[in-house]
Amino acid sequence: MPKNLTALLAVPLVTVTLITGCSAETSDSADSAKSTATHPQTSPAPTPEETQIPDEITGQPGDPLTAAEAKQLNGQIGTLRPYEMKDGSFVLIDVKQPLPEMVKQEVAERLGSVGNETGNALGALDRETLTGKTIVMVRQIHYSSAYGGNFFGWHAVSYASGFPIGVTGESSGAVVSQIQPWVNSQRDPAQFEIVVVNG
Repeated sequence: MPKNLTALLAVPLVTVTLITGCSAETSDSADSAKSTATHPQTSPAPTPEETQIPDEITGQPGDPLTAAEAKQLNGQIGTLRPYEMKDGSFVLIDVKQPLPEMVKQEVAERLGSVGNETGNALGALDRETLTGKTIVMVRQIHYSSAYGGNFFGWHAVSYASGFPIGVTGESSGAVVSQIQPWVNSQRDPAQFEIVVVNG
């Protein structure tokens, strides 16, 4: 056979081989794309807490808090704390500032259940409210003494160490005016909260 004819017959074989190789690569790419489309790679969705909680909780006493923020705030260093209202909502309090009025009113309602109990019972209720404060309760009392005398008026009670005993008056204001100097003389007056319980 002539050499030229041999060369011509060899060309299609090379061409077929090259085309076949390209077809295999194209098929692999298509399968890979199909697999990616069928099983897309996705990142885990962020949890609600990750999307709602900032790195640091800030605000003013009385500001509302979400449950997630309250949880975060429990472990935060500083004077800010979450206070859970009786309806299950949370508000921001600062242990170095007076309690927000709505919190103070709710604490007063809870203190009303103490009655004429001792400071120890008041301390247990105070710890239950989780205000971070030492509560001084001022309320009305009516009792008879062992000597036959009756008293109806206002008095102050607290479980604080060194709290004066027998502070009474004809009005809540009169009792508060007697207690305030003692509070001011303490090492950290901001730690105390005087709460007047009406009724």
